[in-house]
Amino acid sequence: MRRFLILLSLFFLTSCGRVNPDIKGELSENIERIVITNTRYAGRYTIIDKKAILRFKNKIIRANKASINSNLDPDFVFDFYSGNKRVASFKYIAKINDKEVANLIDEKGNLYNVSTTIEDEFIKRLLKVSKNENVPEYYVSAINLIIEKIGAKDSVIAVDLKKEVMTLRYLTSVDIKEIFEGINKNGVKVVLKDSTKNYDYLMILDTKKYSGNRVEAEITVVDNKGTKALYKLEGNYKDKWEFFISFK
Repeated sequence: MRRFLILLSLFFLTSCGRVNPDIKGELSENIERIVITNTRYAGRYTIIDKKAILRFKNKIIRANKASINSNLDPDFVFDFYSGNKRVASFKYIAKINDKEVANLIDEKGNLYNVSTTIEDEFIKRLLKVSKNENVPEYYVSAINLIIEKIGAKDSVIAVDLKKEVMTLRYLTSVDIKEIFEGINKNGVKVVLKDSTKNYDYLMILDTKKYSGNRVEAEITVVDNKGTKALYKLEGNYKDKWEFFISFK
């Protein structure tokens, strides 16, 4: 029995310490700093402490190969430097818990899944959750209002977010996907434009001003015949969003 327990312990230690040889090869040089960049705004965090670098690197080299590409935009970029030379770069998608889905992508496009505990090293510095005040509610309320205005039923609406900067900068791709694809009104399915080519309406969002309890925005709707309609929204938040809407 004792021998069995010793062997079991050795197995777990070996499993926990398993290193990915491909990634280890990329990070074989002496890493002197790691620069982590938020892809949605000019937020950057540099790790220079030797212990912190080693801890971060050890998590990266233990990433496993992943079989599923989420096709989500990366939230962060990890750049590893030896002196002034960048020796490796990875794209990272936060909050992916499924180990079969890639959350780490190298420069060659190889897919890996790294433990989300790596987020403990940087995410509070670069993802200010307090800045997201009432943002999910804003999007859900505004889109539901437009769905009512255009009379959409049992159809697919693709949402174009290319103009959305200030409201999405502190959200992850997983957050964004969950907010929009969680909308379900009158049998209408809402999807992100980059994820499909088949839809009945295209909805282009352009938030002009946002303060957490006040918003000004323009939403352009294009139907499958190419007809465009522009809606201007002004909203205030008091327990819920209330909008004044004009049609142009």
